[in-house]
Amino acid sequence: MLVTLLSLPIVGGSTRAADRLASRGFERASPAPFASGPRDLIVVCHRTPDKVAQGRFRLDNLPDGRVDLLARCASAAIFTSHGVRRETRLWLALQDQSVCLCLDGSTARGMHPDERTLAAAMKRSLAVEHGATSRADTANGWSYHAGGLEQRLRELRQQRPVSRGPRPILQLHEDGEATLQALLAAGGGGQPAASPGAVFVLGDQPFGFSSGG
Repeated sequence: MLVTLLSLPIVGGSTRAADRLASRGFERASPAPFASGPRDLIVVCHRTPDKVAQGRFRLDNLPDGRVDLLARCASAAIFTSHGVRRETRLWLALQDQSVCLCLDGSTARGMHPDERTLAAAMKRSLAVEHGATSRADTANGWSYHAGGLEQRLRELRQQRPVSRGPRPILQLHEDGEATLQALLAAGGGGQPAASPGAVFVLGDQPFGFSSGG
């Protein structure tokens, strides 16, 4: 469900896929000239084992600790069929460990969308923070950040010119509205909430952050 949600092409050109979606009630929209700035996706991860947060998981057993799901999130969020989304950043918030891993599409280098390659990159980034020797390819778009979801949201909300106000934060919820009108209303000013500057938060449980954070 997560991969489908991140990859669904409901906005854009007149392709056969768009025609099929239109026949099911989805509406078309032409891409608007968005303001500069990244689009941030935060995936809230619960019950992350210590060995995963410390980069001690095995690449030949990615389902252990559900590293495979983390890698799929990274692949769906950052990669397109012919490249990467340079304007997108993915944050994997390991809540139980108060750690966030970020994959920045604008600085991603040497990455491939397969689970093993992405898991290996996560493993290097996490292990270096726990004493492993850094390599030239340790970063490649990945960065390690201490602190949980609340801290990340506070920082991201302020990454915008003061004159434009705080960035909108949208929780993707199973009971929410999946309509173009809802996205436009959430974005404010007639711009879709999916524009660069929006912060999307999704996960498999109630997130536990305050609405004013």
